[in-house]
Amino acid sequence: MSNMTVNPSHLSNEDWVRMREFLDSAKERGEVVDFSTRVQLLTPAEVAERLGMSRSTVSRRIAAGEITATKVGTHHRIPLAEYERYSRELIRRMAQASADDIEAELFGEGA
Repeated sequence: MSNMTVNPSHLSNEDWVRMREFLDSAKERGEVVDFSTRVQLLTPAEVAERLGMSRSTVSRRIAAGEITATKVGTHHRIPLAEYERYSRELIRRMAQASADDIEAELFGEGA
């Protein structure tokens, strides 16, 4: 018996080939394949490391409602999809701030 764990949102063409080979192999051996799903959860420390900020900053952003988290016991957990959303939002904000700075530099503050 073997296991395979994949994140469908990040599958490459090569991953799809590997998955097909896995299923074909199981079929040849007469095996049953079980599929299950789960939400990948990250700790505030994991999110902080990925974003290059402190854990306390992530905790403040959770408290402010900028990052949606769930409570598992007394601890916050952030779904991977929420981390990805927030990361994209930060990148968008940084790009906009850079664009505003460049525009001000090129055309003056009142542009």
